[in-house]
Amino acid sequence: MVWIASVCNAVAIQIRNVAGLYQVYEISGSALQLGLTGFSQAFPFVIFGLFAGAVADAFDRKKLLVVTVALQLIPSLLLGLLTLSGTIQVWHIYTLGFFGALVEVFNWPARSALIPRLVPQAYMMNAVTLNTIIIQCSFLLGPAIGGMLIDQVGLVNTYFLTIATFVPAGLAIFSMHISGVPEDRRRVNLRSIFEGIEFIWAQRIILSLFLLDFGVTLVGFYRPILPIFAADVFKTGASGLGLLYGAPSAGAIIGSFVILMIGNIQRKGVLVIVAALIFAGSLALLGVSNWYWMAVASTLILGFTDSVSVAIRRTVVQLLAPDGMLGRASSLITVFAQATNGLGAILAGAAAQWIGAPNALLLGSALCFVMIFAISAAIPQLWRYKS
Repeated sequence: MVWIASVCNAVAIQIRNVAGLYQVYEISGSALQLGLTGFSQAFPFVIFGLFAGAVADAFDRKKLLVVTVALQLIPSLLLGLLTLSGTIQVWHIYTLGFFGALVEVFNWPARSALIPRLVPQAYMMNAVTLNTIIIQCSFLLGPAIGGMLIDQVGLVNTYFLTIATFVPAGLAIFSMHISGVPEDRRRVNLRSIFEGIEFIWAQRIILSLFLLDFGVTLVGFYRPILPIFAADVFKTGASGLGLLYGAPSAGAIIGSFVILMIGNIQRKGVLVIVAALIFAGSLALLGVSNWYWMAVASTLILGFTDSVSVAIRRTVVQLLAPDGMLGRASSLITVFAQATNGLGAILAGAAAQWIGAPNALLLGSALCFVMIFAISAAIPQLWRYKS
């Protein structure tokens, strides 16, 4: 049931996000505004992520999930009403995107912390990978459905339809028959938050995985400028944008199935570094794409390689963190990811505004290679890591 809730919640958010990006570019025509939209959706994870993890380790995680799903109805409703009235402005999309992301901050660690209660440790890698497949399916369906809905029924109805998608998510959470109360409940304070940071710092392999993800994503975040490729480079409209956004999720699903078939991978450090190198190369391929389907194939590979990194990072955290630390450890994954997404969105938007979207990706690819080699040299134990 936790996975059904995750799918419904994620599909609704993805539809709303792609509609928001499409509307921002429709109103402003600015690449930088697109980057700022992505930043507004990532910023709450950076500011409140650690606090949300501490909350997930202190309160009933099932109740937290129900509350967050209910609150997600608010931005969908307001965006639909503002668009319907014709008064929608870019700052409305920023503000409501920020609120929706703030709510989601508290959903992620609570949901992640429930997974070890559903499966034994021996199957944790498969469980994490299966969870990735389910979430990525929603990321695939969400943008594709969002693009088609915008073309077929318009932005207003697209926003309103996301409300109906949140309802089964709440019902699925109510149907779960496991306890959501943490085993070692801690008070929410600064000390409990810093305990999570100290745990990650002590686990050097986890720290190195986080730093690699931070470096690569910071200079290689490409999603916020995909509307430029759809509208200006390939001129495919909202449906084409939806497919470009969905292709990375399709690649992530394929990558996750490959990991499932391979089973427990011993040389996780080598694999994550190789995946990062392929990611950097695929970024350059997207930048030089002259045909729409070449761009789709590039984003497919980007999603494939990213899924490998995500599966390894989340599995290691789930295995090494005790139950009373799972919320904070999981929230740190989100903080790292969203911090880089937010900063990367601004850098990508600014670079696309300055030198054009294709050249921005070529520059990002070159910097990705530099980051990968620098981090691998600074933390050589990552390459040697086995489990």
